[in-house]
Amino acid sequence: MLKINFEFRKGIFFIRLMGNMNSKNSKVYKKEIQDLLVLNKFKYIVINVNNLNSIDSSGINYLNNIYHMIKNNHSSLLLCDKFKLLNNLIPSIDDELEVL
Repeated sequence: MLKINFEFRKGIFFIRLMGNMNSKNSKVYKKEIQDLLVLNKFKYIVINVNNLNSIDSSGINYLNNIYHMIKNNHSSLLLCDKFKLLNNLIPSIDDELEVL
């Protein structure tokens, strides 16, 4: 099961993912998150994957697609990823406090 928490603070939109991200549940949230990002035109976005128990290749592809979509909209995305799961694909930090 995948849980998502959204927060907008100090001009930064935080998306926190918790649980398991796989092909079944990443498709469920794909449109919701993409619509939210496009409609609100957030300039700075942080996706926190530190509380994911597991992520499969479709989840990784999904995050990579979001990164390119955000980049094409002239926004910035950082991945909060202390385990460096996606270090080669998306710019990352260890903790959300580094952004604030």
